Amino acid sequence: MPFITDEEVQDYKDQVERAEEAKRSAEYTSTKAIKDEKENSRKFKIATIILGIIALLGVLGTVYFMKFNTPQNSITQKKHLAEVSKRDSKIEELELKIQDLSMNQELDNTTTESAGSLNDELVYAVQIGAFQSKDLSMYSEKFVNFKEIKSGSFNKYALGNFATLDEAKLFRKEVVRLGFRNAFIASYQNGKRIKIEEAW
Repeated sequence: MPFITDEEVQDYKDQVERAEEAKRSAEYTSTKAIKDEKENSRKFKIATIILGIIALLGVLGTVYFMKFNTPQNSITQKKHLAEVSKRDSKIEELELKIQDLSMNQELDNTTTESAGSLNDELVYAVQIGAFQSKDLSMYSEKFVNFKEIKSGSFNKYALGNFATLDEAKLFRKEVVRLGFRNAFIASYQNGKRIKIEEAW
């Protein structure tokens, strides 16, 4: 009967372990290669879909602009400038109307003021600003609808003489539309400002 030494047995065991290790390594490499192949295939499909969508959007955009961006639908620069000019002249016309109306109101007020005074009467006005470093006191004293009120280091300016709060509210809306966004209603009696709540 043949005889095998312990060293030979150990050598056979080592060879078996090396063979199993090589088999596991080969299986891992094969599995990893298959996974990588699937992942690359998936990425390629996604990239193809995205490129297809982009191409479709490009075609649709081209068709849209070719069909709808025609000279009938677009406005020419000449027409745009004409519209802007028309709008600007309308604004200028309205500003002139407002000036004329306020001048007429000034004249009406000066004639009525000579007949009777506003003393002891409650008057509403729309304050358009309070300036510390500006002094607009160059206005004519005959413009009774323009008031300058000195308050400490501030010069406050108000427009209008209104008998009712509703009239003052309507005028304030117009003043805000003209760009004086912080305009508010103030009330005066005998040239002194009083709280509107006290006036009621």
